[in-house]
Amino acid sequence: SGAPATFAEAIRAIRTAVIFSSAAEGARSVLVTSTAPHEGKTLVSSNLACALAQSDQRTLIVDGDMRRPRVHEVFKSPQEPGLSNVLVGTSELHEAIRATGIPNLYILAAGHMPPNPAELLGSNKYAELLSDLRHQFDWIIVDAPPVMAVTDACVIAHRATGVLFVVGAEMTARRTATFALEQLRAAKGHF
Repeated sequence: SGAPATFAEAIRAIRTAVIFSSAAEGARSVLVTSTAPHEGKTLVSSNLACALAQSDQRTLIVDGDMRRPRVHEVFKSPQEPGLSNVLVGTSELHEAIRATGIPNLYILAAGHMPPNPAELLGSNKYAELLSDLRHQFDWIIVDAPPVMAVTDACVIAHRATGVLFVVGAEMTARRTATFALEQLRAAKGHF
């Protein structure tokens, strides 16, 4: 028992909630975000992706935070080529998706840090990429930037079948988190 067991149980509970909250047929995508940096969204998205993969679901974790990418560090994988490289056409998708060493779990790192992440994420190319990925994976977990830091998460929230909003305990004021949630709802995010 102890903290690691409690955390693992919490991740399993999140996995169960995510699975049962999405009745969509075929691949499902979950955007994971928070109000501000350092609230644990990458920790949650990475562990959720691992939990889904361990339940025999072919899972891809996408680092949609092209400003402060961290997913590649978690999985000890190169940052490039990645999402931005595929979106601007300097890499093919099959070159950018990598196995993680965990069965059924793959990573699409952030790639080269572009000057215009929100523009890339809001492009038709991103929508087409997400559609292509839905044919290859059961679950797509997108680790997005925090809502209050930049507009990126709101730009892509409506493209996911669900949004998982992470709040750091005793870190974020209720009013600030509520405002961030309102921003996501206005962007047509599915909770």
